[in-house]
Amino acid sequence: MPGGFGFSLGFVAGIGVTLIAVAAGAAGHPLGAVVALMVAVAAVSAATTFFAAAGTALVCWCLADGFVIGRHGDLVFTSASLFSAVVLGSAALAAWAAAVLIRTARERTAVAEAEIPAQRDAAESVPPVLSMDEWGTW
Repeated sequence: MPGGFGFSLGFVAGIGVTLIAVAAGAAGHPLGAVVALMVAVAAVSAATTFFAAAGTALVCWCLADGFVIGRHGDLVFTSASLFSAVVLGSAALAAWAAAVLIRTARERTAVAEAEIPAQRDAAESVPPVLSMDEWGTW
């Protein structure tokens, strides 16, 4: 999906996951919110561009840091904050890279499958090679 749409989807998904996590009491257990945001980041990252994936990870980190770890909408820089940044960034990069590898493999397979009939048709259109005995009668 295009980067602008992917980033927008990631932004909305991050807000939704954060709202649900805070309503479920994630302030006392921020790891649960980070895991939920990691799933959202990975899902969006697998379907969009690199920059949209990185932007989604950044927005989700800000949401986790400001509303789950910090609780007042202010960014706090603690070890839990660093941990969530590493987890969300790694999830975005891993999901994006895996999706790129899968798409590349599918494209190569499709190209290879398309070339096989073309090669067969080209081989059938080549005139047969005449033997030395047939040269005189041709």
